[in-house]
Amino acid sequence: MPYNILIVDDSSSMRKVLKKAITMCNIGHIEFIEAENGANALDLMNKNWIDLVFTDINMPVMDGFELIKHLKNDNLLGNTPIIVITSELRTENTEDFKINNIKHIIYKPFRPESIRELLINLLGLEECDESDNGEVEGIDF
Repeated sequence: MPYNILIVDDSSSMRKVLKKAITMCNIGHIEFIEAENGANALDLMNKNWIDLVFTDINMPVMDGFELIKHLKNDNLLGNTPIIVITSELRTENTEDFKINNIKHIIYKPFRPESIRELLINLLGLEECDESDNGEVEGIDF
């Protein structure tokens, strides 16, 4: 079964890095949808089924916090799992993430292998093979 993953980041190079890291996970067929800001992401989510969202926080037009708030208040899109991927995070934002359906925060730079276990858990896939140590860098909620 294919999975649709939306990557929201204003940096095209970061979107490429994240796509490569997800592809390296070998978890099955993935369709990537990309957005360069939250407004573009909302538009794409209204036109496509999305299984999982990776979003940056600091972006022009609509940042990641605004995107997350819009998603939380949408009856159809509000249950979509969200993973924040960011280079800066203030501890005072942690409580906002807990109440806004954020499943995990990953800090840039990250190791590609750290994403595999996270994807397996969030997409409800089979367990990792024994070569994976199962460690996921970041914060779970």
